[in-house]
Amino acid sequence: MQSDTISPRRVPLALPGSRRVEHCYAVHGKGGCETARSARVELVLVDEARDVWNVLGFHAGADRFASDAVDCDANWRVLGWRMADGTRPFGDYDVVDPELAQLDQLPRAAHPRVLRACTGDDAS
Repeated sequence: MQSDTISPRRVPLALPGSRRVEHCYAVHGKGGCETARSARVELVLVDEARDVWNVLGFHAGADRFASDAVDCDANWRVLGWRMADGTRPFGDYDVVDPELAQLDQLPRAAHPRVLRACTGDDAS
C-alpha cells in the first residue's frame, strides 16, 4: 500500500569528505528520540550562516529545546545535543556536518520564557 504523502528528502548527516563535523545526537539521527523532559543537555545550535554554538539547555518535549543563552528573538536551530553529565544513553554520537543541515526541518532553540509564553507550561 502506497502513501499519498511525500516525505521530505533527507540528506546524509555527514559525508566522508566533510571538513567540519560535530559529534552529538543529531535531531535527524539518534537525537530524534525522546530524552528525559527537562534533562540538562548541551545543545549544538546552527544558524543560517552555518555557525555552530554549543550552549547548556534542556529538552522540553517533542521538538522543543530551550536555553537561557538564546535570545528571545534568536534564529538558532538545534542540530543536535549531548547529555550535560557526559553520559551517552543512545550509544555513540552521530557525526553531523552543519553544512548539510536542512535548517527548515530543524527545531528552533528557544529561551525558556518563550516556551512558557507559548505553551503556558513552566518548562524550566
